[in-house]
Amino acid sequence: MQHYARNELIEKMKEIALLHGDFTLRSGKQSKWYFDKYRFEGIPDIMRSVAHHMSRLIPAGIDRLAGIELGGIPMASALSLETDIPCMFIRKKAKDHGTAAQIEGVYDQSDSILVVEDVVTTGGQAIIMIKQLREAGLRINGVIAVLNRGEGSTEAFEAENIPFWSLFSREDFGF
Repeated sequence: MQHYARNELIEKMKEIALLHGDFTLRSGKQSKWYFDKYRFEGIPDIMRSVAHHMSRLIPAGIDRLAGIELGGIPMASALSLETDIPCMFIRKKAKDHGTAAQIEGVYDQSDSILVVEDVVTTGGQAIIMIKQLREAGLRINGVIAVLNRGEGSTEAFEAENIPFWSLFSREDFGF
C-alpha cells in the first residue's frame, strides 16, 4: 500500500481535520482553529500514512507504545501495526468494573514505553498521565504526538525532562 508524501498528507489533513471558528481547547485556551483528530483517525489511508511517517520518529529501544484514551488509542494501534512494537492503553482514570485497571494490555515493568498522543497543546494532560504511570513503576521514555500545537508543550516537557517528538507542528498547518 502506498503512503502519502508528508506534504500531501498535510494537505489531506487540512481538508479533513482542520476546522476554523471559535473553539475552547482542553487546556481552556481559546483558539480560532481546531485540529479534529477524529476526522482523520477513522480514515485508513490517512492513518496508514500518519503511522508510516511517525514511525520514523520513534527512538530505538522502545518496547511498548502506550496510547492515552481516547485519541491516542487509535494512533498507538496504527503505530503498533506499522512498527510491530506492541501497544498498551491508558485510561485517564481506572475503570470501576472488571479488572478496575487504568493500564490495559500486556506489559512488563521493565519495558521502555513511549506515550502516544494525538494533539498536544500545553502538554499538561500528558504530563499528568506520565507522572501517574511513573508512580505505578513504569519506565516512560518520552511522548510522541501527531500534532504539537506549540502553545507551551515543548517547554513543559523539557521542564519535566520528558523527551518529545511530533510529526507536525502548527506551522505545518499555516499557524
